[in-house]
Amino acid sequence: MAAAKSVFVRDATGLVRSFRWYDALILSLAVTGPTYFGIASQIGYVSPNVPGADFTLSAAIGLLFMIPLGIVYYLFAVSMPRSGGDYVWIGRAVHPVLGFVSGWGMFVSFIFLLAGVGAITWATVCVPVFSITMGYAWHNAGLVSFATSFTSTTNFEFAVLLLILGALITTFGPKFYSRIMIALAAIIFLGTFIFLGIAATTSTGTFQTAFNTYAQSNGLNATYQGIINSAGSAGWSFQPVTTALTLASIPFGVLLFNGFNYSVYVSGETKNVRKSMLWGVLLALLICGILDIIGLYFGVNMIGYKFNQAAFYLFGHGSSAWPFPGISPWISLFTPMLISNPYLATFVQLGWVLFFIWWAGALILAISRYVFAFSFDRVLPTFFADVNQRFHFPLKATVLVLLIGLAFLVDFNFYNTYLLATLNTTAIWAVVWVVVGLSAIVFSFKKKEMAKALPGGRALLAVFGLLSMIAMSITFYYAATNAAIGPFTSAAQGLLGVVFGSGLVIYIISYYYHKSKNINLDLVLKEIPPE
Repeated sequence: MAAAKSVFVRDATGLVRSFRWYDALILSLAVTGPTYFGIASQIGYVSPNVPGADFTLSAAIGLLFMIPLGIVYYLFAVSMPRSGGDYVWIGRAVHPVLGFVSGWGMFVSFIFLLAGVGAITWATVCVPVFSITMGYAWHNAGLVSFATSFTSTTNFEFAVLLLILGALITTFGPKFYSRIMIALAAIIFLGTFIFLGIAATTSTGTFQTAFNTYAQSNGLNATYQGIINSAGSAGWSFQPVTTALTLASIPFGVLLFNGFNYSVYVSGETKNVRKSMLWGVLLALLICGILDIIGLYFGVNMIGYKFNQAAFYLFGHGSSAWPFPGISPWISLFTPMLISNPYLATFVQLGWVLFFIWWAGALILAISRYVFAFSFDRVLPTFFADVNQRFHFPLKATVLVLLIGLAFLVDFNFYNTYLLATLNTTAIWAVVWVVVGLSAIVFSFKKKEMAKALPGGRALLAVFGLLSMIAMSITFYYAATNAAIGPFTSAAQGLLGVVFGSGLVIYIISYYYHKSKNINLDLVLKEIPPE
């Protein structure tokens, strides 16, 4: 035992257990985003890709699929509260190679998510929508012009800014991080609750009148019915909701709840893990489910399903009939039309535009713990397992995440491989989550004494591990067969192979390097890392 443990970088991680239950909760909520943005994003992503899907039912199915996984993540976090989360669990329960390849796949997919989805969406959707709605709210033509004149260079600059802001939040230690995240959460959720109140009390007819009045007062040549008519003239035909299309949108429903479990990646830095992870995983998922489903139901009812389809069709086809050139018809574009007070409209839209800064801070923190865990186990250079003595955070790991994110961003923005990257994220998660379910079953038999000590014992872990495998296998099937979200093209499939294959190559290189130094990585990575 002593010989194996000596291979770890240190006898202790050097990380400080300073996070509390509310920090764990906020981290998971920040990545999952049961907020004004999260609700808008589900409508914004599904509308152009799976018209005819029931947004609310799709989200409910996604929630149902995530519940078994949530229980597995909670139980594992209680049993092995370590940086790296699923990477550690899979490797120690099944095999180190499978653990690293799975963890590496998640690490790469998180970078895809950070740079290819988050940063680009903030630059191309969030900032322009915020700018144009503020321009109309305050009668500022400059803001309107700014919003409609974005170029690839402008998008890149704002995307880089987001990554830098997210990294800065995670730089100055746990106290600074916690205070910033709480302050952002207060603004974002208050704005979200105002949005929910507006959506729940506004009928489609009322919104139609508000849209027409807003367009007229701002000199826009458009009406609610005119949008629908123009889309029809341009070749659009209304696609009513069907069961088949709703099922096809399951990966989007699962994607909506991705992140509810990300607090496990800092479980090694969290006090009272059993209580904190209950809030950070299971109660976070419950909160996400309630807010998202309520918001989707009332939000779609407010703007109208047919209008929503028509608006996305006009925008997606670059029609001149769309009165907001270059601005995506996400629900956040329409909500300010129902708010007559510019100060209140500004506050609500601040909750919209600040979301991604909050999100980036949480996601970069989670990603950096993968780097830390890989390095602490010596699979990656131990340099990245250093913990800054002043701030008690692994700053070198954070810098590496930022640099890789920036490199990916350059590739996505200027070389147009964004689509290939994003087509793989849900598929990667589904594959790894199937393996997490398998590891729960294996763990319940292989580590009997540890499993017995868990809430519900061995049986609960094994049962929900099996249910997770089934749910995530279904998710992978729909992701792989849906051209809008999965690895449907041969190029995307090739990239999926490269992601996992590169993890295997890195492990093999590290294995033989350490073997030359009389260190057996396979034996080391079967030991649970120290705290």
